[in-house]
Amino acid sequence: MKRAAFAPTRAGLPGAPKEAVKRLFNQKGGIKNVEVLLGRKHTVVYAYAAEGEPDEIHFAQVAALTDPVGTAAAEYLAARAGGVFLPVPQSDEEIGKLTAKSVRRHGVAAAKLIEDLADRKLAPAEAAKALPDLEAALCALAQLHSSVAAIARKRSGKN
Repeated sequence: MKRAAFAPTRAGLPGAPKEAVKRLFNQKGGIKNVEVLLGRKHTVVYAYAAEGEPDEIHFAQVAALTDPVGTAAAEYLAARAGGVFLPVPQSDEEIGKLTAKSVRRHGVAAAKLIEDLADRKLAPAEAAKALPDLEAALCALAQLHSSVAAIARKRSGKN
């Protein structure tokens, strides 16, 4: 019986945890980079990403690989929880001004969207046109949340 070639970076089952691990490893520069980042042997890191291998990566290791470049685990977990991962863009603008400006600018439009949705009057073309502004408002609020949470962690001494 001939064994299939061992290639853990091949596409796996969509939505499977190991598929998210493979995407994370690719985002971090591939298996060899992950070996160095985690300080783990080649065979161990391959097993973390290989379908059918019982070895699983530890959550702390996933957390160590997760950053603005390595988002696959955050995306996977958000989808499992019924949501979406929304990266917070870095801005040179002061957060208070950015968020206040965005909330003021998008507040009336968001209220109109809610009314139109409630009345079932939101047309597909209008929805498509509204999405970029809605996404900008969400990003600003997410950035505000991130900044406030960072301050709260400093106060409580948690990271």
